[in-house]
Amino acid sequence: MQIETLKQPTETQLDQLMTLWLAGNLAAHPFVKADYWRKQVSAVRQALPTANLIVASDDNQFIGFLGLQGHTIAGIFVADQAQQHGVGTALLNAAKAQRPKLQLSVYIANRSAVAFYHHSGFQVQSQSIDKATNQPDYLMRWHR
Repeated sequence: MQIETLKQPTETQLDQLMTLWLAGNLAAHPFVKADYWRKQVSAVRQALPTANLIVASDDNQFIGFLGLQGHTIAGIFVADQAQQHGVGTALLNAAKAQRPKLQLSVYIANRSAVAFYHHSGFQVQSQSIDKATNQPDYLMRWHR
């Protein structure tokens, strides 16, 4: 597995990232209507090239990525077959190496993600309701 920062993704690379993004959101958020994620595809595809993208690849195929906007992790997405193999941890460690502090929002109902972030040193700072999905979420922060 290779971890690197992806600058100026190609259309083919964006296709791979979007496949990971959509599959990851559908799998991790069964409590959010699938249609919500499908309606976000165009906006996310446009936003991805503006983010700091840290990608994990194996045999020249992306198996995961993390999107950073400043100190905010917009999301971590790992291919189904690559989960539980350290990919998410490797992506998060790469982000921690680039930033002295990080924050993210995570749906409370996504218990495995909340546990992953707690295990990775993130602490809950506040709780709110995501207006787009009406789901409760945590704002979590980490710092060196």
